[in-house]
Amino acid sequence: MTRVGGPLVDISGMSEWEARQKLRQARHIKLAKGIYIGEGDWSRLDSAARATAQIVASGIATPATVVAGRSAAILHDLPLVGRLDHHAVELGGYRATKGGRRRHDHVYRNLSPAQVGEAKTVTTPYGDVPATTPAATGLDLARWYELSLGVRCLDRALARKATTAADIDTALKLAHGCSGIQAMRNAARLASPWSESPRESDMKVAMWTAGLPPPLQQVNLYDASGEFVARLDFFWPDIGFGTEYDGQGKLAGEFGVPVAVAARQDVERQHRISNLGVSNFRVDHRSARTGAAMRGVAAMYRRVAARGVPLDPALWKCVGGPAWEPRGRQHPRTTSPAAPGSPDPRARSGGGRRAPAGPAAATCMPVRSAAPAG
Repeated sequence: MTRVGGPLVDISGMSEWEARQKLRQARHIKLAKGIYIGEGDWSRLDSAARATAQIVASGIATPATVVAGRSAAILHDLPLVGRLDHHAVELGGYRATKGGRRRHDHVYRNLSPAQVGEAKTVTTPYGDVPATTPAATGLDLARWYELSLGVRCLDRALARKATTAADIDTALKLAHGCSGIQAMRNAARLASPWSESPRESDMKVAMWTAGLPPPLQQVNLYDASGEFVARLDFFWPDIGFGTEYDGQGKLAGEFGVPVAVAARQDVERQHRISNLGVSNFRVDHRSARTGAAMRGVAAMYRRVAARGVPLDPALWKCVGGPAWEPRGRQHPRTTSPAAPGSPDPRARSGGGRRAPAGPAAATCMPVRSAAPAG
Protein backbone atom coordinates (compact mmCIF):
# COMPACT_ATOMS: atom_id res chain seq x y z
CA MET A 1 0.00 0.00 0.00
CA THR A 2 1.49 3.34 -1.07
CA ARG A 3 2.06 5.99 1.58
CA VAL A 4 1.78 8.92 -0.81
CA GLY A 5 -0.76 10.48 -3.14
CA GLY A 6 -1.00 12.63 -6.24
CA PRO A 7 2.10 12.66 -8.46
CA LEU A 8 4.44 11.30 -5.76
CA VAL A 9 5.96 7.88 -6.34
CA ASP A 10 6.76 5.60 -3.38
CA ILE A 11 9.22 2.84 -4.23
CA SER A 12 9.85 1.69 -0.66
CA GLY A 13 7.54 -1.32 -1.01
CA MET A 14 8.81 -2.33 -4.45
CA SER A 15 11.48 -4.83 -5.33
CA GLU A 16 14.72 -3.44 -6.71
CA TRP A 17 13.71 -4.46 -10.23
CA GLU A 18 10.23 -2.88 -9.89
CA ALA A 19 11.73 0.35 -8.59
CA ARG A 20 14.18 0.59 -11.50
CA GLN A 21 11.42 -0.04 -14.02
CA LYS A 22 9.18 2.58 -12.43
CA LEU A 23 11.83 5.27 -12.36
CA ARG A 24 12.95 4.52 -15.94
CA GLN A 25 9.53 5.47 -17.33
CA ALA A 26 10.41 9.19 -16.96
CA ARG A 27 12.97 11.42 -15.32
CA HIS A 28 12.30 11.73 -11.59
CA ILE A 29 13.40 13.97 -8.75
CA LYS A 30 14.12 12.42 -5.37
CA LEU A 31 12.23 14.21 -2.59
CA ALA A 32 13.05 11.86 0.30
CA LYS A 33 14.24 8.32 0.89
CA GLY A 34 12.11 6.10 -1.33
CA ILE A 35 9.85 8.93 -2.55
CA TYR A 36 10.12 10.59 -5.96
CA ILE A 37 8.21 12.86 -8.32
CA GLY A 38 8.38 13.14 -12.10
CA GLU A 39 10.26 16.17 -13.42
CA GLY A 40 7.27 17.17 -15.53
CA ASP A 41 4.91 17.01 -12.55
CA TRP A 42 7.38 19.00 -10.43
CA SER A 43 7.71 21.75 -13.05
CA ARG A 44 3.94 22.27 -13.05
CA LEU A 45 3.70 22.85 -9.29
CA ASP A 46 3.72 26.37 -7.83
CA SER A 47 5.76 27.44 -4.82
CA ALA A 48 3.19 26.36 -2.22
CA ALA A 49 2.56 22.98 -3.87
CA ARG A 50 6.28 22.22 -4.16
CA ALA A 51 6.79 23.06 -0.51
CA THR A 52 3.87 20.86 0.53
CA ALA A 53 5.03 17.92 -1.60
CA GLN A 54 8.56 18.14 -0.17
CA ILE A 55 7.28 18.40 3.41
CA VAL A 56 4.93 15.43 3.04
CA ALA A 57 7.63 13.29 1.42
CA SER A 58 10.13 14.10 4.17
CA GLY A 59 7.59 13.50 6.92
CA ILE A 60 6.47 10.16 5.53
CA ALA A 61 10.05 9.03 5.01
CA THR A 62 10.87 9.86 8.66
CA PRO A 63 8.03 8.21 10.60
CA ALA A 64 9.53 8.86 14.05
CA THR A 65 9.05 12.63 13.62
CA VAL A 66 6.21 15.11 13.17
CA VAL A 67 6.19 18.14 10.87
CA ALA A 68 6.88 21.28 12.91
CA GLY A 69 7.82 24.96 12.68
CA ARG A 70 7.54 26.72 9.34
CA SER A 71 6.78 23.45 7.57
CA ALA A 72 3.75 22.92 9.80
CA ALA A 73 2.71 26.53 9.10
CA ILE A 74 2.77 25.77 5.37
CA LEU A 75 0.56 22.70 5.83
CA HIS A 76 -1.90 24.77 7.91
CA ASP A 77 -1.83 27.63 5.35
CA LEU A 78 -0.48 30.15 7.86
CA PRO A 79 1.29 33.33 6.66
CA LEU A 80 5.08 33.12 6.36
CA VAL A 81 7.61 35.49 4.80
CA GLY A 82 9.20 34.72 1.43
CA ARG A 83 8.74 31.89 -1.08
CA LEU A 84 7.33 28.83 0.62
CA ASP A 85 9.57 26.38 -1.24
CA HIS A 86 12.70 28.22 -0.04
CA HIS A 87 12.23 27.17 3.59
CA ALA A 88 14.07 24.13 4.92
CA VAL A 89 11.83 21.24 5.98
CA GLU A 90 11.38 21.21 9.76
CA LEU A 91 10.73 17.98 11.62
CA GLY A 92 10.36 17.51 15.35
CA GLY A 93 10.55 14.61 17.75
CA TYR A 94 11.38 13.64 21.30
CA ARG A 95 15.14 13.75 21.77
CA ALA A 96 15.47 14.16 18.02
CA THR A 97 18.25 16.70 18.53
CA LYS A 98 19.64 19.18 21.00
CA GLY A 99 17.73 21.78 19.01
CA GLY A 100 17.88 23.24 15.52
CA ARG A 101 20.27 20.64 14.05
CA ARG A 102 20.40 21.05 10.28
CA ARG A 103 21.08 18.20 7.89
CA HIS A 104 20.52 18.01 4.11
CA ASP A 105 18.18 21.04 4.03
CA HIS A 106 16.22 19.69 6.99
CA VAL A 107 16.01 21.22 10.45
CA TYR A 108 15.35 18.87 13.37
CA ARG A 109 13.58 20.27 16.43
CA ASN A 110 13.34 18.77 19.89
CA LEU A 111 9.76 18.38 21.19
CA SER A 112 8.52 16.96 24.47
CA PRO A 113 6.60 13.63 24.47
CA ALA A 114 3.40 15.60 25.25
CA GLN A 115 3.96 17.87 22.26
CA VAL A 116 4.60 14.93 19.95
CA GLY A 117 1.50 13.17 21.27
CA GLU A 118 -0.63 16.26 20.59
CA ALA A 119 0.30 16.30 16.87
CA LYS A 120 -2.58 15.79 14.43
CA THR A 121 -2.69 14.16 11.02
CA VAL A 122 -2.89 16.66 8.15
CA THR A 123 -4.37 15.46 4.85
CA THR A 124 -2.87 16.85 1.64
CA PRO A 125 -3.08 15.91 -2.06
CA TYR A 126 0.32 14.24 -1.63
CA GLY A 127 -0.46 12.09 1.39
CA ASP A 128 -1.19 12.27 5.11
CA VAL A 129 1.43 13.37 7.61
CA PRO A 130 1.42 14.18 11.36
CA ALA A 131 2.09 17.83 12.22
CA THR A 132 1.98 20.09 15.24
CA THR A 133 -1.40 21.81 15.67
CA PRO A 134 -1.93 25.40 14.45
CA ALA A 135 -1.78 26.60 18.06
CA ALA A 136 1.48 24.76 18.83
CA THR A 137 2.92 25.81 15.47
CA GLY A 138 2.38 29.52 16.16
CA LEU A 139 3.92 29.24 19.61
CA ASP A 140 6.92 27.34 18.24
CA LEU A 141 7.51 29.97 15.56
CA ALA A 142 7.57 32.65 18.26
CA ARG A 143 10.35 30.87 20.17
CA TRP A 144 12.37 29.55 17.23
CA TYR A 145 12.17 32.63 15.01
CA GLU A 146 10.45 35.95 15.79
CA LEU A 147 7.56 36.89 18.05
CA SER A 148 5.81 38.68 15.17
CA LEU A 149 5.91 35.54 13.01
CA GLY A 150 4.29 33.47 15.74
CA VAL A 151 1.62 36.10 16.38
CA ARG A 152 0.70 36.55 12.71
CA CYS A 153 0.21 32.77 12.41
CA LEU A 154 -1.85 32.53 15.62
CA ASP A 155 -3.96 35.52 14.53
CA ARG A 156 -4.68 33.90 11.16
CA ALA A 157 -5.57 30.56 12.78
CA LEU A 158 -7.93 32.26 15.26
CA ALA A 159 -9.56 34.38 12.54
CA ARG A 160 -10.20 31.28 10.39
CA LYS A 161 -11.36 29.30 13.44
CA ALA A 162 -8.58 26.78 12.80
CA THR A 163 -7.74 27.07 16.50
CA THR A 164 -9.22 28.53 19.68
CA ALA A 165 -8.01 30.39 22.74
CA ALA A 166 -8.38 27.15 24.69
CA ASP A 167 -6.19 25.33 22.14
CA ILE A 168 -3.46 27.95 22.56
CA ASP A 169 -3.63 27.67 26.35
CA THR A 170 -3.37 23.87 26.11
CA ALA A 171 -0.38 24.06 23.75
CA LEU A 172 1.30 26.50 26.11
CA LYS A 173 0.84 24.15 29.06
CA LEU A 174 2.28 21.23 27.09
CA ALA A 175 5.35 23.36 26.33
CA HIS A 176 6.10 23.99 30.02
CA GLY A 177 9.83 23.80 30.60
CA CYS A 178 10.74 24.17 26.93
CA SER A 179 13.44 26.55 25.81
CA GLY A 180 11.92 29.88 24.75
CA ILE A 181 8.80 29.52 26.91
CA GLN A 182 8.63 33.28 27.61
CA ALA A 183 8.39 34.06 23.89
CA MET A 184 5.59 31.50 23.67
CA ARG A 185 3.75 33.16 26.57
CA ASN A 186 4.09 36.55 24.91
CA ALA A 187 2.71 35.16 21.65
CA ALA A 188 -0.26 33.63 23.46
CA ARG A 189 -0.98 36.94 25.16
CA LEU A 190 -0.82 38.87 21.88
CA ALA A 191 -2.91 36.44 19.81
CA SER A 192 -6.38 37.59 18.79
CA PRO A 193 -8.77 37.02 15.85
CA TRP A 194 -9.09 40.71 14.96
CA SER A 195 -6.09 41.27 12.65
CA GLU A 196 -7.25 41.32 9.03
CA SER A 197 -3.76 41.00 7.53
CA PRO A 198 -0.29 39.84 8.60
CA ARG A 199 0.85 43.47 8.59
CA GLU A 200 -1.74 44.33 11.23
CA SER A 201 -0.38 41.48 13.37
CA ASP A 202 3.13 42.90 12.91
CA MET A 203 1.90 46.37 13.93
CA LYS A 204 0.30 44.93 17.05
CA VAL A 205 3.55 43.28 18.14
CA ALA A 206 5.50 46.47 17.41
CA MET A 207 3.10 48.58 19.53
CA TRP A 208 3.32 46.09 22.40
CA THR A 209 7.11 46.11 22.15
CA ALA A 210 7.06 49.93 22.21
CA GLY A 211 5.25 49.78 25.55
CA LEU A 212 1.89 51.17 24.44
CA PRO A 213 -1.29 50.11 26.25
CA PRO A 214 -3.61 47.79 24.26
CA PRO A 215 -5.81 49.58 21.73
CA LEU A 216 -9.07 48.18 20.41
CA GLN A 217 -8.93 46.51 17.01
CA GLN A 218 -11.42 47.09 14.20
CA VAL A 219 -13.30 50.16 15.40
CA ASN A 220 -16.00 51.78 13.25
CA LEU A 221 -16.29 55.57 13.33
CA TYR A 222 -19.58 57.42 12.72
CA ASP A 223 -20.49 61.08 12.27
CA ALA A 224 -23.05 62.94 14.39
CA SER A 225 -25.91 61.73 12.18
CA GLY A 226 -24.89 58.08 12.65
CA GLU A 227 -23.45 57.67 9.14
CA PHE A 228 -20.46 55.35 8.83
CA VAL A 229 -17.16 57.19 8.29
CA ALA A 230 -14.33 54.65 8.47
CA ARG A 231 -12.98 51.58 10.21
CA LEU A 232 -9.62 51.92 11.94
CA ASP A 233 -7.32 48.96 12.52
CA PHE A 234 -6.37 50.17 16.01
CA PHE A 235 -8.01 52.79 18.21
CA TRP A 236 -7.66 54.20 21.72
CA PRO A 237 -11.13 55.71 22.36
CA ASP A 238 -10.10 57.18 25.70
CA ILE A 239 -7.83 59.66 23.90
CA GLY A 240 -9.37 59.67 20.40
CA PHE A 241 -6.25 58.30 18.68
CA GLY A 242 -5.98 55.56 16.08
CA THR A 243 -3.58 54.04 13.59
CA GLU A 244 -3.96 51.85 10.52
CA TYR A 245 -1.89 50.08 7.89
CA ASP A 246 -2.26 51.30 4.31
CA GLY A 247 -1.88 48.46 1.83
CA GLN A 248 0.10 49.29 -1.33
CA GLY A 249 -2.68 48.22 -3.67
CA LYS A 250 -5.43 50.55 -2.46
CA LEU A 251 -4.18 53.48 -4.51
CA ALA A 252 -2.92 51.34 -7.40
CA GLY A 253 -6.23 50.10 -8.78
CA GLU A 254 -5.93 46.71 -7.07
CA PHE A 255 -9.63 46.61 -6.09
CA GLY A 256 -11.01 47.70 -9.43
CA VAL A 257 -11.33 51.37 -8.43
CA PRO A 258 -9.58 53.86 -10.78
CA VAL A 259 -6.51 55.40 -9.17
CA ALA A 260 -7.85 58.98 -9.37
CA VAL A 261 -11.15 57.95 -7.79
CA ALA A 262 -9.42 55.95 -5.05
CA ALA A 263 -7.13 58.91 -4.24
CA ARG A 264 -10.08 61.31 -3.99
CA GLN A 265 -12.04 58.90 -1.79
CA ASP A 266 -9.02 58.46 0.45
CA VAL A 267 -8.62 62.22 0.98
CA GLU A 268 -12.34 62.61 1.70
CA ARG A 269 -12.21 59.74 4.18
CA GLN A 270 -9.26 61.28 6.01
CA HIS A 271 -11.00 64.65 6.19
CA ARG A 272 -14.11 63.05 7.71
CA ILE A 273 -11.97 61.25 10.31
CA SER A 274 -10.22 64.50 11.23
CA ASN A 275 -13.56 66.33 11.48
CA LEU A 276 -14.58 63.92 14.25
CA GLY A 277 -11.62 65.14 16.29
CA VAL A 278 -9.79 61.82 15.79
CA SER A 279 -6.02 61.77 15.31
CA ASN A 280 -5.09 58.99 12.87
CA PHE A 281 -1.51 57.83 12.20
CA ARG A 282 -1.21 56.00 8.87
CA VAL A 283 1.49 53.39 8.36
CA ASP A 284 2.75 52.23 4.96
CA HIS A 285 5.08 49.44 3.88
CA ARG A 286 8.21 51.58 3.84
CA SER A 287 7.73 53.20 7.25
CA ALA A 288 6.83 49.82 8.77
CA ARG A 289 9.94 48.19 7.31
CA THR A 290 12.33 50.88 8.55
CA GLY A 291 10.80 51.12 12.01
CA ALA A 292 9.91 54.80 11.55
CA ALA A 293 6.21 53.97 11.79
CA MET A 294 6.25 52.68 15.36
CA ARG A 295 8.49 55.50 16.54
CA GLY A 296 5.96 57.90 15.07
CA VAL A 297 2.96 56.07 16.55
CA ALA A 298 4.52 56.02 20.03
CA ALA A 299 5.46 59.71 19.88
CA MET A 300 2.02 60.74 18.61
CA TYR A 301 0.31 58.60 21.25
CA ARG A 302 2.19 60.45 23.99
CA ARG A 303 1.27 63.84 22.53
CA VAL A 304 -2.43 62.97 22.16
CA ALA A 305 -2.57 61.25 25.57
CA ALA A 306 -1.26 64.43 27.20
CA ARG A 307 -4.50 66.13 26.14
CA GLY A 308 -6.55 63.20 27.43
CA VAL A 309 -9.75 63.94 25.47
CA PRO A 310 -11.88 60.82 24.84
CA LEU A 311 -14.02 60.41 21.73
CA ASP A 312 -17.79 60.68 22.28
CA PRO A 313 -19.04 57.05 22.68
CA ALA A 314 -21.83 57.85 20.20
CA LEU A 315 -19.21 58.23 17.46
CA TRP A 316 -17.52 54.84 17.61
CA LYS A 317 -18.28 51.14 17.83
CA CYS A 318 -15.80 48.32 18.40
CA VAL A 319 -16.48 45.32 16.16
CA GLY A 320 -13.31 43.50 17.24
CA GLY A 321 -11.76 43.55 20.69
CA PRO A 322 -8.61 44.42 22.68
CA ALA A 323 -5.44 44.00 20.63
CA TRP A 324 -3.81 41.91 23.35
CA GLU A 325 -4.43 40.46 26.78
CA PRO A 326 -4.31 43.34 29.27
CA ARG A 327 -4.26 41.17 32.37
CA GLY A 328 -1.60 38.82 33.76
CA ARG A 329 2.12 39.40 33.43
CA GLN A 330 2.80 42.85 32.02
CA HIS A 331 5.44 43.66 29.45
CA PRO A 332 8.35 45.34 31.29
CA ARG A 333 7.81 48.63 29.47
CA THR A 334 4.02 48.71 29.75
CA THR A 335 2.72 50.79 32.62
CA SER A 336 -1.02 50.44 32.11
CA PRO A 337 -2.68 48.37 34.85
CA ALA A 338 -4.68 45.28 34.05
CA ALA A 339 -8.36 46.04 33.62
CA PRO A 340 -10.43 43.93 36.04
CA GLY A 341 -12.86 41.68 34.24
CA SER A 342 -11.36 42.46 30.82
CA PRO A 343 -12.65 40.12 28.11
CA ASP A 344 -10.44 37.48 26.55
CA PRO A 345 -9.19 39.30 23.42
CA ARG A 346 -9.12 36.00 21.52
CA ALA A 347 -12.89 35.56 21.84
CA ARG A 348 -15.34 37.57 19.70
CA SER A 349 -16.72 40.56 21.57
CA GLY A 350 -19.46 43.09 20.92
CA GLY A 351 -19.39 46.73 19.89
CA GLY A 352 -18.38 49.82 21.83
CA ARG A 353 -20.58 52.59 20.38
CA ARG A 354 -23.81 53.85 21.79
CA ALA A 355 -26.11 54.30 18.83
CA PRO A 356 -27.53 57.81 18.48
CA ALA A 357 -31.03 56.34 18.27
CA GLY A 358 -32.66 52.95 18.69
CA PRO A 359 -31.63 50.02 20.93
CA ALA A 360 -28.38 50.37 22.82
CA ALA A 361 -25.44 48.54 21.28
CA ALA A 362 -23.27 46.13 23.24
CA THR A 363 -20.06 47.70 24.46
CA CYS A 364 -16.45 46.65 24.26
CA MET A 365 -14.64 46.66 27.58
CA PRO A 366 -12.89 50.06 27.75
CA VAL A 367 -9.10 50.04 27.78
CA ARG A 368 -7.47 52.11 30.47
CA SER A 369 -5.18 54.82 29.26
CA ALA A 370 -1.62 55.20 30.41
CA ALA A 371 1.32 56.82 28.72
CA PRO A 372 4.10 54.30 28.08
CA ALA A 373 7.17 54.40 30.24
CA GLY A 374 9.92 56.31 28.67
